[in-house]
Amino acid sequence: MTNDPTSSARRRRTREATTTGAVVVLASLAAVGALSAWTAAGYAGSPARIEVREGRVLLPVVPGRTTNAYFRIVNTGGSPDRLLSVTVRSGRDPGLTVHRMNTSNGAYRERSGPVDIPAYGEVEMSPHGSAVTLGADPAWQPGERVTFTLDFRRAGEVTVDAVARPVTLGFPP
Repeated sequence: MTNDPTSSARRRRTREATTTGAVVVLASLAAVGALSAWTAAGYAGSPARIEVREGRVLLPVVPGRTTNAYFRIVNTGGSPDRLLSVTVRSGRDPGLTVHRMNTSNGAYRERSGPVDIPAYGEVEMSPHGSAVTLGADPAWQPGERVTFTLDFRRAGEVTVDAVARPVTLGFPP
């Protein structure tokens, strides 16, 4: 038996190619299996599905002053989404804000960035969290419907009415 260097090199290359091919096949099978499980669980191809519910806008004590609007945003889809901005047909300069406290226990609103809406989750805007802050239209009356358009990254624009409510002690129901 002769030790042919080319024959030995060929066997080594064949063994390396076979090993590499086996690794690629196993990795591909693992990826297909994981994607199949993800799809079977209902996550693949499930876009964000946004519903905006229970919109309300507070009437300021002094007509025409700054006020807040609150929405319940529900995502029934399998992908998260993000509320990017808000526009309103009447009123002035709406913006996304968040409740803050200063060192003297004073509350104030601060402009915030986009609001994340989790997959299969919801965001309940409130006086103690996220809100839409805007200048109120002095003509708004209790019970009037104010039209807002909420712009989401994935779901696009959603137009919804918020009911104007007077400010009461505590948060209106």
